[in-house]
Amino acid sequence: MKQHAKYLSLVFLSTSLVTVASSTVSPKFTIRSQGTNALRRLVGNVDKVDVYDMDAKYWNLSAMLEYTRSFDSEEIAECLFGCFLCDNRILKIEGSRACNRDSNALLADYFYLPTDFKSQVTIEPRIQNFLVDFNYYLGLDSIRHGLYFWIQAPLTWTKWSLRTEERVIDAGTNAHDEGYFTVNSLARNELLNNFTEYSVGQAPGIDNIVTQFALKGDDRQNNQQFDTNFQGLQCAKFCADETDTRLSEVRFALGWNFLLDEDYHLGLNLQVSAPTGNKVKPDYLFAPQNGNDRHWELGAGIGAHYIFWRSEDEDKHFGFYLDANLTHMFKNHQTRCFDLCGKPLSRYMLAERLTTTVQDNLKGNDVAADAQFAAVFAPVANLTTFDVEVSVGINADIVAMFNYTAGAWSWDFGYNFWGRSCEKISLDCNQCSPFQENTWALKGDAYVYGYMNADGNNLFTGDPVALSATMNEATITGGKNFGDAGVTAAQIAAGKANPNIDNPQLATGDTSDTQLNVSRTVATQTNTSIQPVFIAQSDVNFVRTKGISNKLFYHMGYTWLEKENWVPYVGVGGEVEWASTGGKDCKECESDCGTKKSNNPNKKCNTSCSTGGTCLKCGLSQWGVWFKFGATFQ
Repeated sequence: MKQHAKYLSLVFLSTSLVTVASSTVSPKFTIRSQGTNALRRLVGNVDKVDVYDMDAKYWNLSAMLEYTRSFDSEEIAECLFGCFLCDNRILKIEGSRACNRDSNALLADYFYLPTDFKSQVTIEPRIQNFLVDFNYYLGLDSIRHGLYFWIQAPLTWTKWSLRTEERVIDAGTNAHDEGYFTVNSLARNELLNNFTEYSVGQAPGIDNIVTQFALKGDDRQNNQQFDTNFQGLQCAKFCADETDTRLSEVRFALGWNFLLDEDYHLGLNLQVSAPTGNKVKPDYLFAPQNGNDRHWELGAGIGAHYIFWRSEDEDKHFGFYLDANLTHMFKNHQTRCFDLCGKPLSRYMLAERLTTTVQDNLKGNDVAADAQFAAVFAPVANLTTFDVEVSVGINADIVAMFNYTAGAWSWDFGYNFWGRSCEKISLDCNQCSPFQENTWALKGDAYVYGYMNADGNNLFTGDPVALSATMNEATITGGKNFGDAGVTAAQIAAGKANPNIDNPQLATGDTSDTQLNVSRTVATQTNTSIQPVFIAQSDVNFVRTKGISNKLFYHMGYTWLEKENWVPYVGVGGEVEWASTGGKDCKECESDCGTKKSNNPNKKCNTSCSTGGTCLKCGLSQWGVWFKFGATFQ
């Protein structure tokens, strides 16, 4: 059975892309629809549907009450956070100057936290469903022998819990240096308290950080303001619990059993699934999906059975049953939030806005800057949220089941394979550039202001000048000025001069090309980028997902055979489903949740208007128990 399942998995995956390296994480966790589960139609229904020798209409009505719950939280967390998790469940948050900094920790500076901040966020996602799956089967033998129609409609309550808990190890006391975020230093009490606040959309609790300084001579009474706007996270936020209740989908089939005998049958059907479930919004990283993500589906199914053995009194029999369904999931409109190519979790990095209106004669090594910091910071997620069109080539749901019936009692046990080929994601080519080109850049750990060294024509000693410093090579774990493994005092002093920003050149300002320093008190010339490197739409990794799972199930039922015109039945059962994931290629954590490296290539990917990015295999492992009841009417 295991070899058979493995073969089916390989055949199915041949239609989709190879699983990507573990450095890629999915910005959206997509599951098998609660309504895509053919075994709910099959179990308990032996001898009640696809009945031989009927010359009139008959019908079967049933309802299954089922509860399911995911059991492998590490699998879900791996899909969402990849190799950045320590011990498969802990996300480390550490500032650029944290003591003994873990090089795999997410940079706390991005989250409006102090440079000496340290915390650990435990992540144990869970998905629960409670549903009532209604099934109606109508035998249309009076019209044509073997003709039938069925409908399946599960009413589902689903609850998605990211289950995060942050343990702050060091709340930090450091203020941010002048020039790092704002003109003046940014005090600890003006920053966020922890990562949790950032993850739910909070930003520093003041509208603007305002610094006033005199201009020159008689104009000193006229003050110019430098306002820094800190945006909160608007997409892929963390959320404790979210629920949704509705019909997941309504699936119809019209079929014909062209071979139909007492001991066997073989038939085909045409299937349509109507999308009655919810449309998942990008606001939250782990938002509930109820249904098939609002796709219309069209496809075909095969139904068959064969009885291997019957007792002489025909009171007992043993047989094999097959129900295979393949559908195409048509294109629909969705809104999703993405990372940058080669930069997993970069949606949580910090971007800076630049303007092409350059003031104060900003230059680098005597070359004028093309753009200049515009005093706005935003999480990358706020910039990489796109309206996209999503379709899926094949959605497969295949059940192979054995049944043993002895009088009024029956036992079903079998295997279920589910697979979904890789999504196709495209943008509306009539609006091919929703992204603001030549506007945003990665900040990394760059300083965004320099300070005048001596009197000039327009500015005074110590007056700030916005730089054009960007850091395209930064990652979620750190920037290039201070690195990702912590720094010494000497390295901090050197890093303040922006040595590793994009295209570093010594910065000058004012009409006299006056040297710009790292601060008002340190006469070390800083660097600016000539020229800055902007984030482009082509940098966005339109990550797609595919899925595979294997399930074993069991059902025991009882039928009141003494009834004539209507025959009621009941049953109980359960299932265990194991998802297949891409797997991680990471170093194991040390016992104290120590250093672990992630495979993090800084690569580009093809993300044109009509072409999706990398493809990631994610899935949901879960168990379920059910109670089924119904009746057959003739």
